[in-house]
Parts: sequence; C-alpha cells; structure tokens
Amino acid sequence: MPPVKYDLACVVWELTLACNLKCLHCGSTAGGRRAEELSTREALDLCADLKKSGCRGVALMGGEPLLRKDFFEIAARVRELGMELSVITNGTIHSEEIFAKLKKLKPRAVAVSLDAADPALHDKIRGLAGAFRKTTDFMNRCLKEGLPVSVITTVHKLNIGELAKLRDLIKGRGIAWQVQTAGGEGGRFSKEFLLDPEEFYSVGLFVEACRREYSPEELPVIGAHDLGYNSALLKNVSLYEKWDGCQAGISVAGVRSDGGVTGCLAINDDKFMEGNVRQKNFFRIWNSPGSFLYTRGFKQEQAGLNCAACEHIETCKGGCNEMSLMKTGVSHNDPYCFCRLEKEIFRDELKSPLRKTGLNISWPSGGEAFRRLGRIFSGRRG
Repeated sequence: MPPVKYDLACVVWELTLACNLKCLHCGSTAGGRRAEELSTREALDLCADLKKSGCRGVALMGGEPLLRKDFFEIAARVRELGMELSVITNGTIHSEEIFAKLKKLKPRAVAVSLDAADPALHDKIRGLAGAFRKTTDFMNRCLKEGLPVSVITTVHKLNIGELAKLRDLIKGRGIAWQVQTAGGEGGRFSKEFLLDPEEFYSVGLFVEACRREYSPEELPVIGAHDLGYNSALLKNVSLYEKWDGCQAGISVAGVRSDGGVTGCLAINDDKFMEGNVRQKNFFRIWNSPGSFLYTRGFKQEQAGLNCAACEHIETCKGGCNEMSLMKTGVSHNDPYCFCRLEKEIFRDELKSPLRKTGLNISWPSGGEAFRRLGRIFSGRRG
C-alpha cells in the first residue's frame, strides 16, 4: 500500500504494566503485567518496524520499564537502528549496572517522575515510603554521570501547592521540567482531586511566569500537551509556539505492552485502539488510510459544543482529546482550553471579550482573578 504522509516523530511505548509503585494518579492503574506482553523477539521486531515506519524517536515507559529483564536489549536495539531514545522511569530502581548501561545508550532524556518537593507528600502520591529519597538519589547520580535528566510532574489538588517548591528544587541544575495535569482514567485516583478550571489555568500561569523569570538554561520548563491553546495572555507554556491540534496519529503514536497501537496512551480506552502488531504490523497500521480517523479525518462539524463556534477550531481541532474525552465523553470538545477559560475567568477584569489571538493583549496587572490564582499556589483557598 502507498504510505500515508504523516511524519512519525515519536512513539511512546509502554514496555510493561509491571510497577513497584502504586501511584494515585496512574492512568493505567499499573502494578501487574498484562497477560500477553510482547516477548523479547516480538519487541525487537517491533523496533525494526518502527524504523521502517520512519519513526525518529522512541520513549520507553511503563509501569516501570526497568522491571523488564530485556529492557536494555530493547533500548539498545532502538539506538542501533538510529532512533532517539527517551527513558521514562520512577527512579526508584538503582544499580551500578543500570547507570553504566544508561550512559552507554546516550539517551535523549532520562525522565523521572517527581510530584512534590515534600518527601512525605511525594511518597503518599507514589504509594511507597522512601520513594522521594530513592528518586532524588537516582536523579543526582544521573546528573553526575552526565545523563540528560528530565522531571515530569503530574499536578492535581493534592500537590498544586508544591509547584513553586519543585521549581526551587530543580532550577539551575540542568534539569528539564515537564508539567502536566492528572486525568481521571485510573482506578486509584478519585475525581475529587482533579483540578477545577481556575486551578488548571493557574498551572499554565505558573509555567508562563517561570518562562518570563528564568532563562531556558536556568529553568527549561514546559507544559504538556494537555495545557494551553490559543491563549491571549499566556504565550510561553508549551514547547511549541503554535498549537496545531492533537497529534495522536499525526506525528505521535502509542504502543501498549500487549502490542496494541493507539494514537495516544493517555487515552486509556480500547475504542481508540487501531490494531495490534501481532495481527498487523505497525507499518501497516500507521500507513492504513483508515487509521486514526478521529485526528487524520477531522472535520469542523465534528467539534463538540465547547469548540464548535470557536474562531480557532480549524487549526486547534478542539484541543487535547484526552482531556476532552475525560471531561465531556466526546472528542474535539476540550472544556479546559485556555482561550475558553480566559473568557470566563477574566471577563470582569478585561471588561470586554478577549480579541482574536494575534492582537497584542497585555497581561493585566493585579486584578482579583490573579490574586485568587496566587492564593492557589500558596496553598490557600480562603
């Protein structure tokens, strides 16, 4: 079949659901392995197939990927084939051999999950006493070995007040920081801990403030794909200057440990599985004209009520589909889009509707809305 013209920048590969932690917000409810994880041979064949598909980078995650005995064999194959490698780990598994082998792989990133600067709170979120100490020791050793360390922080009501303290823990150390928000898909996470609209927007405001105050060298910080879209106020939240819509099946894909292929692993719903590499190889799934239709075949009339009348719908395509599905049950209908939130949160301060992105709208000084957001970061709600 003739290949479709979608440039595959990255595949996020859940090597295993086995995990030594019980994180409250885990969307996959990791802990035990899936019944039919790919074998070593199948995993190595998949590496070759990803390369054939034009994949430029692979991010190996779990569960905890270092629990797979063949992790380094698979990771080495990714590098041998010329693809970039990222490793996403909870940072609690240590050995001299692990650090030596990680260094030999020359990964693009070793990303470690860190959810609080307060050790007790991090341990509570991660479900293991001593997790904070183990993870920070892992980070320190990686830095000593010259490995490119990233920190991923998943924000919810329990730890939103930790962001400033985490910033102070991270800044000036050559650590890249990705801030994302918790979803409600996992079996251990109560939806009462999900961020409300003002809290969600305040996370974007925090990232923007960091980007204004610190240079990229001192504090490289970004909001993940679930934060943002067409803000008239916050211009430096994501990694990219412009949001071009959900990239699931466009430039990224996910692979589950049982070989299931999806556009985005954060969408933890079997309805969004495009196939399984045991029945049809990844190259065929990626290049099938019928794959990933919810993004590749998007039409404006498919937008939900939150987005249908928006002036940005043609390019934004309804924001983050994971957020949209979690909050509304349908795609292309993200209710936490910054453009939408600003019209609600700042309608009194701005005294008129926000104008189209592209016009120079200054950041208002003061204002009750900003004071409220500031109180959220200090842990106060009164």
